[in-house]
Amino acid sequence: MRCDVRVLRSITGLLVAGMIFAAAPARAFPDRPINMIVPWGVGGGGDRVGRIIAGLMSAKLGVSVPVINVTGAASQVGLNKVLGEPADGYNVIEITSDSYILFAATNPKFKLSDFTALAVVDQQPSGFFVREDSPLKTWADVLQAAKSRTVTVAGSGFGTQSDVTVNYFDKAQGLKFVSVPFDDPGLRWNSLLGGHTDLLYAQFGDLTSFLTGKQLRPILAFAENRVPDYPAIPTVKEFNYHINITHFRAFAVKQGTDASQYDALVSAMNTASQSPDYKKMLADEAAVPDSYVAGHAAQAYVQKWVADLQALIAKSSEKSGG
Repeated sequence: MRCDVRVLRSITGLLVAGMIFAAAPARAFPDRPINMIVPWGVGGGGDRVGRIIAGLMSAKLGVSVPVINVTGAASQVGLNKVLGEPADGYNVIEITSDSYILFAATNPKFKLSDFTALAVVDQQPSGFFVREDSPLKTWADVLQAAKSRTVTVAGSGFGTQSDVTVNYFDKAQGLKFVSVPFDDPGLRWNSLLGGHTDLLYAQFGDLTSFLTGKQLRPILAFAENRVPDYPAIPTVKEFNYHINITHFRAFAVKQGTDASQYDALVSAMNTASQSPDYKKMLADEAAVPDSYVAGHAAQAYVQKWVADLQALIAKSSEKSGG
């Protein structure tokens, strides 16, 4: 009987332990830090926005949200890092239009279905910029120069938004434009400041200190209407250039993230978007006031943006004879 009693006690102990485990509540999400992956260098617009959003999310979620800059290959290293991690909501990545443009390629390395957008947090105009003392005083000067020599354009990398724009002017408009890629935004800006490139493709909000400090000035705006702070600068629409690609920054998680975790992150983004710090960020970045798009609407936004871009690239190829 002793043997039977021992067995009975063991079985009872296992049953009690199982009941306790089953009754224990599931751990709330999040219960540890969430990594904010920024696939661009420190000091640029993407890094700046990532740090602001990370701080605002941390306050809502109750855990730290450290920013980790994972640079290289025009953001591809950062994208690959997130795809190599579990889809558990603990890795949020900032994906800008410079990254989503990679998804629009003919044989893309990344697919839209690899990531699910949490929110689009800013939308802003881009432009071509020159040094304040550049001999290229107007866009007409640039057009004249590009007919007889190569005009170099500092941008964020081959295949990105700046590169597609340069290719448009080179192929569809027959101008001698060539991209000079820099992953590091500081090197990109310094290439123009140092006289190593003729033009810089960037967003107005990224260059505020250089513009107010009279080191750089815009020469063409990629916008439907003239930028309020620079009413003398013409837009691509005025020249009938079909290359007005909206620059935006979004945050996303790996596809397959649990719906409850996704909703918690979107909720944190929504709270962040109502804060004074977020609204100040929009003003500082020269972004449009109604930039914010959240949740599944954000995923629909990026899907349409990629589809529109694919159509634009195809049209440009037709104009250049394939």
